[in-house]
Amino acid sequence: MQQGSRLKEATEGTIQQFANKIGGPFKIAKPVFQEKRLKLFSEIYQRQQAELKQMQQTPIKITLKDGKQIEGKKWVTTPLSIAQGISKKMAENMVAAKVVYETIFEKSFVDVDHEETSSQASSTIHSKPDYLIWDLTRPLEGDCSLELLSFDDKNGQEVFWHSSAHILGSALEEIYGCHLCIGPAIEGGFFYDCYIGDIKVTQNDYVKIEKAAQDLVAAKQEFQRAILTKEECLEIFGSNPFKRQLITNKIPDGSLTTAYRCGNLIDLCTGPHLPNTSYVKAFQITKNSAAYWLGKNSNDDLQRVYGISFPNKKLLDEYVKIQKELALRDHRNVGKKQNLYLFHQLSPGSAFFYPSGAHIYNTLMNFLRRQYYIRGYQEVISPNIFNAQLWKISGHYDKYKENLFFINMGEEGEYGLKPMNCPGHCLMFDMVQHSYRDLPIRFADFGVLHRNEVHGALTGLTRVRRFQQDDAHIFCRMDQIQDEIRNCLDFLSYIYSLFGFEFKLYLSTRPEKFLGTKDVWDNAEYQLEQGLKKFGKHFEINPGDGAFYGPKIDVKLYDAYKREHQCGTIQLDFNLPERFNLQFRASEDVHEVQQDKETVHNEQIQVAQEIIDIHRKESHQSDQGDGDLLSTPPRHPQEQNEQAGELKVQSSHSFQSDKVVEQQQQQYQQLQLQQHSHSASSLLHKKQKLPEDLLESGSSQGLSNHELHKVLHEKKYELGYHHLKPGFARPVIVHRAILGSLERMIAVLTEQCGGKWPFWLSPKQLILCPVSAYYRDVAEKISARLRLEGYTVNTDESDQTLAKKVRNAQIQYYNFVGVIGEEEVRTGVIDIRDCEKNTRIGKLTIPQLCKFFESLKPPKSKVEMEIHEHDDTHLKLNDELQDKVFLDGDGFVVGPRDYEQFPKIKEIDPALQNLIRWQKHMTFLIKQDQQKLQQQE
Repeated sequence: MQQGSRLKEATEGTIQQFANKIGGPFKIAKPVFQEKRLKLFSEIYQRQQAELKQMQQTPIKITLKDGKQIEGKKWVTTPLSIAQGISKKMAENMVAAKVVYETIFEKSFVDVDHEETSSQASSTIHSKPDYLIWDLTRPLEGDCSLELLSFDDKNGQEVFWHSSAHILGSALEEIYGCHLCIGPAIEGGFFYDCYIGDIKVTQNDYVKIEKAAQDLVAAKQEFQRAILTKEECLEIFGSNPFKRQLITNKIPDGSLTTAYRCGNLIDLCTGPHLPNTSYVKAFQITKNSAAYWLGKNSNDDLQRVYGISFPNKKLLDEYVKIQKELALRDHRNVGKKQNLYLFHQLSPGSAFFYPSGAHIYNTLMNFLRRQYYIRGYQEVISPNIFNAQLWKISGHYDKYKENLFFINMGEEGEYGLKPMNCPGHCLMFDMVQHSYRDLPIRFADFGVLHRNEVHGALTGLTRVRRFQQDDAHIFCRMDQIQDEIRNCLDFLSYIYSLFGFEFKLYLSTRPEKFLGTKDVWDNAEYQLEQGLKKFGKHFEINPGDGAFYGPKIDVKLYDAYKREHQCGTIQLDFNLPERFNLQFRASEDVHEVQQDKETVHNEQIQVAQEIIDIHRKESHQSDQGDGDLLSTPPRHPQEQNEQAGELKVQSSHSFQSDKVVEQQQQQYQQLQLQQHSHSASSLLHKKQKLPEDLLESGSSQGLSNHELHKVLHEKKYELGYHHLKPGFARPVIVHRAILGSLERMIAVLTEQCGGKWPFWLSPKQLILCPVSAYYRDVAEKISARLRLEGYTVNTDESDQTLAKKVRNAQIQYYNFVGVIGEEEVRTGVIDIRDCEKNTRIGKLTIPQLCKFFESLKPPKSKVEMEIHEHDDTHLKLNDELQDKVFLDGDGFVVGPRDYEQFPKIKEIDPALQNLIRWQKHMTFLIKQDQQKLQQQE
């Protein structure tokens, strides 16, 4: 939902704060500020309505969704009047309109509770804000296309719930006389934050809040829209310190915004809204919680009240029924009931997985491991703790420092637990030299990750501090990106299909704050877009929501209850390879390598001059007194080339002939090299003193010179521009997760399955129930035999009746029950029953049962089927060659068919014995024929 981004940014504290606590003392009272606020708003609204009537009412053409064109009048005709002209009943079901103008007439208004996107961050990919969601009662402003929206439309739901949030805000004002803060529509309803001092909203308050809301609905109050200046906003909301802060910090001087009135409530909002409050036929408070102003725990405490609303009571009844079912399926309840996982206050945000939960956890990982092996991934293990320098190079230190767990290691400096695997994988790639032939390299890692989430945000398995991901990083060449993206999407599609998930794809583009250059981002976004198009599934653009280091494909999956979950992601990264100076040998062509050497040589000359200039500046500063001698990294060669170009232009004015100019440039370069050499030697002389001190210190601690030299000469990872070595190129990283956090996915699967796990994932696949104690030993032997085959099998050794044992197995969510009695032992079978369906499968021997269980495993992926199909082709061909070496002749004579078939078959992997023999002999004969032809020529 579009409002989701509004909620996120509004609660992240993007607005500048001058003081932490601004609410002040509070006591419940009548909202006396409403009278003044209403008077000011009414004066502005009536003035603007009068001005609207004076506007030139010229004819306009309105094109409906079915292509039909109707005539209207500018500043008069509204979407509601058009809907009423078509059908009165249809008009009653519409909540808003989607309008596409041929020419945009609307002024730009500041959205006070929404973070504006910087023009610098705008992506080159079309983000499709090519339509406006319009109030039904707002006059149209020109020729346009029009689509009427009902509650069933996603945009229609957003308008409906946003209007309901205003109704909720009005009710809160009437009951508490509170200061309203922010009240957006969210996925599945809406909420409103309000400041009421130390007072807490409780469930006992729900009835009176709902009553106040229903009174407003019954009053059929119109939603009135007015355009306000910053000064008018400050005057209208002068009694609300939270609104004043929003207005002061979000609305530039001279800018405009809008506000809506609904009964006695007036709120800053860009809309759109319903025509009036009577459209809301069903309204319910769902829950409440505490919150902080702007999401910061140092700010004022707020009360957040959530609600849901519908255009009819039937939809509300269905919603309540589903919520009850979801409460039973809540993963926290199911996890406790089935003894899968629990939490403890001494380790908040970290789950304790018991044997059954660990089985699910490990089965998911092992299933992915098999897919990794098939799809060319290589599983790696990387450290859990790194020096903080790693996070500074990657950029995470500046962006997410508050979410990292840090440890002070004394003289060794600051270390941190890894919150993600990508920087560590960059080090792994860098420690081994790679050729272009090695790529793509696909590192997969199930390493433990830690993120310092705010305590109040921790929620079951969906928001934790300790977790593991099905994390992978693909290091590839530019020409491999699109295929890798498509393969990742194929992989993702297969995994989600196993659990019955539907999913949607979103291309999230460059955010306001990003690493790298605009050109690099444009290229990355283009590559992702092309990869999505190759995959073939519809996708939407999510402008400005990319990661700070690269654009990404967000995958939103939907469970059986159509709830949205964010689990998988595919991100393209051109920046980390640059920051970690990752390189691979790109070419072995001598000419190309020589050209690269010349390019690097020229760049080094420019960088040398840059270094000399910096040190001259530092020397000058040190002569004047102690100062900051920290230098910035060398500039990018593009900037240096511009400076070099200026020098060339200046020298061309000083000398008349090209020959003189060339000589001058050569002399200049030689001088630079000499200066650089002198500077480097002097720096080396200064640095040599430090190793001697270290060697002496290390010797006293029992360290050898060799060990110290090894440490001193290790590669230094520093932030700055890095040159490519001659003949080398930089890889691109594809960050890829499908399940995402295993903890979050297990929570989603728990609620999706309701605790009834699919057989291949279930921790309780089969329980054997001997009809009496006499058959317990047989049951235990069979259980051991099936466990040997990899199945989770238990034995019910209780003295309860068989019917009670079967009932217990169903309650405990076993997949199957196996009954063992006299007849089963005599005939060597097990009587199998399906617990969920409560049906009898039949009497099966152990091999038959294993074959039956094998059929319940996940279906093969597309990649596996292609491999098997390829293997079948090999086996068939091998059978044809079983009795004779050749396809024609008597087995020893080569025929025409052999010559025809050899070029087609020689590319097949010669893993089979007969193919190897055939290919070797055919190759020998072809070379023999070629030699004869050469001799004849």
